[in-house]
Amino acid sequence: MALDIYQQIDKDFGDRANEVHEVLNVLDAKTKGMISNRVIRAIVYLSKGDISTFHEKVKLAQVDWRDVLMQAEYSYPDGERERDFDKTFYELGLLKRKST
Repeated sequence: MALDIYQQIDKDFGDRANEVHEVLNVLDAKTKGMISNRVIRAIVYLSKGDISTFHEKVKLAQVDWRDVLMQAEYSYPDGERERDFDKTFYELGLLKRKST
């Protein structure tokens, strides 16, 4: 899993971040690594720090990961692509780099 994903999870989920990491590790094992960073970013984005929503999106990804991408990347109802989660949270402007 990419570094920006870890950082976004820590930012969004705080004390529950370890639970999120564990669930994503199980998801990776169940799907034999077929869930990409793109899908994981979409799950984290859609969850907005809510652990219940996170679990719902993980279940949805196991059924059909394309549904997660549609919800996260495309507008409704016109279906225009608004985001590309192949890009990092930094590149999308969703996570700011800490200034030193």
